[in-house]
Amino acid sequence: MRMSKSTSKPSRLLDFTFCAGFVLGFCLCFMAIAYYRAYQISQETVPLPSRTSSLLGELPSVLSPLPPSPSSGRLLCWVLTSPQTLWTRAKHIVNTWGPRCDTLLFMSSKPDLLFPGTVLALATEEGRANLYNKTMAAFNLLHDSYLDKADWFLKADDDTYVIVENLRLLLSRFSPDQPVYLGRRFRRFVPQGYMSGGAGYVLSRESVSRYVRALHHGTCSQSTSAEDLLLGFCLQKLGVPAGDSRDLQHRETFHPLWLGKLLCTEDTLPKWFHQYNYYPSKVGPDCCSNSSVSFHYVKPVRMYMLDYFLYHLSPVGGHRPKLGETREE
Repeated sequence: MRMSKSTSKPSRLLDFTFCAGFVLGFCLCFMAIAYYRAYQISQETVPLPSRTSSLLGELPSVLSPLPPSPSSGRLLCWVLTSPQTLWTRAKHIVNTWGPRCDTLLFMSSKPDLLFPGTVLALATEEGRANLYNKTMAAFNLLHDSYLDKADWFLKADDDTYVIVENLRLLLSRFSPDQPVYLGRRFRRFVPQGYMSGGAGYVLSRESVSRYVRALHHGTCSQSTSAEDLLLGFCLQKLGVPAGDSRDLQHRETFHPLWLGKLLCTEDTLPKWFHQYNYYPSKVGPDCCSNSSVSFHYVKPVRMYMLDYFLYHLSPVGGHRPKLGETREE
């Protein structure tokens, strides 16, 4: 009896040790497997949604260039510049949005053979007082040398940034054989309104033809240095309608100010901005169409920023506005 009692104690201790070791080993093995699986997951490359995925219809719209419309016609862009700003401003248009036009011209008072773009010298003086003389000379030159080479004629300043694809979409709603001009519509002094010079404006081929004929016949003459206002007066007299370039949500597409000022939720815009706008002006995100065409007072560094944001940077699954978001006249 004593022998059985003495041998039963080590046996029970051995059984307990075995069971404890088994449980501990199982736990350690489970933890090791879980850790290894977590490590595998952390090393895997998670596939990101494609920009053409179904997410495109679910994300909010952003400002971006739209695919060019094949029916928009040939676009000639001419930039009003000067010898003083040709290399400090106009040069950056050559490096950003300018080459997206079918024809790109720079109107100055002196030629520059070293400039990386086509500079046409006009027989005019520089200065704000000569802006309309310069504009008349530019349209005369365009009429004589380029009327059969383009369907639409965009005038821009050398500190204007243009999203050419969005402009083509807008123009596809109109015929270049009909009189029309488009831009940021101002309301003062001209009953039908006129287009802001700084935001840029576009004339159809027929409008350019009528305008230059009127200049030759003396129908339109200079009385002030405000080139955009005088052009508006003349075109109204010639029966060229001021078109509505807003989108379907009645948001503007041509902007006479820098984007940063327009997006501010607090209304810090200059008083003239509200006084001159043909349509009620807005601030904040509703200031601008998702298919905006132009912005004014754009410094060179901001031209490159806009170009990068619009044509290179994109959020994963980023939204591209649908065609047809621009209002048809």
